[in-house]
Amino acid sequence: MDHLEEVITEFHKYPIPKLFKRELSIPADTDKVITLIGLRRTGKTYYLFQVIRQLLDEGLDKKRIFYINFEDERLSELTTSDLSTIIELYYKINPGADILYLFLDEIQEIDGWEKFIRRLTEKKNFRIFLTGSSSKMLSQEIATSLRGRTLSYNLFPLSFREFLVAKGFKSEFPLIESERGVLKRHLDEYLEYGGFPELLEYDRMVRIRTLKEYIDLMIYRDLVERYGIEKISALKFMIKSLVRNFARELSVRKLGNYLLSAKVSLSHVKVYEYFSYLEDINFIFLIRKYGKGVREVEGSIPKIYLVDLGFVILHGVEDRGRRIENIVAIELLRKKHYFDPVLEIYYWKDTSGLEVDFVLAPGTEVRQLIQVCYDLENINTRERELKSLVKASKELECTDLLVITWDYEGEEDFRGSRIRFVPLWKWLLG
Repeated sequence: MDHLEEVITEFHKYPIPKLFKRELSIPADTDKVITLIGLRRTGKTYYLFQVIRQLLDEGLDKKRIFYINFEDERLSELTTSDLSTIIELYYKINPGADILYLFLDEIQEIDGWEKFIRRLTEKKNFRIFLTGSSSKMLSQEIATSLRGRTLSYNLFPLSFREFLVAKGFKSEFPLIESERGVLKRHLDEYLEYGGFPELLEYDRMVRIRTLKEYIDLMIYRDLVERYGIEKISALKFMIKSLVRNFARELSVRKLGNYLLSAKVSLSHVKVYEYFSYLEDINFIFLIRKYGKGVREVEGSIPKIYLVDLGFVILHGVEDRGRRIENIVAIELLRKKHYFDPVLEIYYWKDTSGLEVDFVLAPGTEVRQLIQVCYDLENINTRERELKSLVKASKELECTDLLVITWDYEGEEDFRGSRIRFVPLWKWLLG
């Protein structure tokens, strides 16, 4: 109990860390348990501090807020039975409190935490915020553990908008030439190193070393410990294969054949399992082919996207077109998770091989078709990309056609369809 009280007292005495506002918005006044999940190092702890700052700005006394990080080594001996001490301490410090505000970071370190949280939620006078490592707190498991008492939110690495805020880039539109130059320099940096908050001020070599540490931490903590994986070398090779094939169609069977050709011994069942694990912890996201029915969609070969482009630099993939496509994919997924949960995202492909990168469909109606094209100056590439967009437009009965480019902006008629062209930076800030 002494260590627990010391940790809580420290939080009350120390200032809240300097923050920049993240775009995810969660309710701070609900009797549902708010659970924040996501890949390691995306900034979940600092997001809790953002919510705490909001409550303080609204006038709540800091002593009414308990923040506890269960990865603190002083709490390593804590058990489920000790968790009730938190409530005792709360009323010791706040004897007249009507609502208790608890921010419990990395709570998965305490076995049986779910029963404690369930008991608190029955009293309706708690505001509870949890974070947990993806390795032990998958969203579907949290929902089951807390039996409908939770709202889960997935925190992604920084969007480009957040990246610019963190870099101190502030300007009103329209931008002048010098401002566009600075913005594009930031975009180049974002395209190469990704959006993990910790990396912003590091030099190149420290960034690369840190990203490698992230991968190792993810492998040994989020995968090996959780799932008892024995063939670690095979898992590492699979991760390398996925990173090298991002923004491409990749079936589990094709991945298995690729491993086999490299003489990596892993059964088809294990390939499927490891692939699923990487999806579970949000290292990769799958976007499936558009279809009229669930079976058609789920049976399609997915395209694989990485949660952050920083991992690509570890394996020397220089394809700028695929990098831009990955940024667009994750931005669309971020919008779905943060702002528009009914939005569904697909790709489209016909039997002749024509393809559209993204189909946005909130429900049964297709809202927008998006093509990503870095090299519009190549006549053959331009013809193929626009032809695909127009054919999909007719088949899916959608007239909102967008091409995200590197630098070109405008509107054109192509084979009877009106197509908008928007530079990547402008779309990301849109």
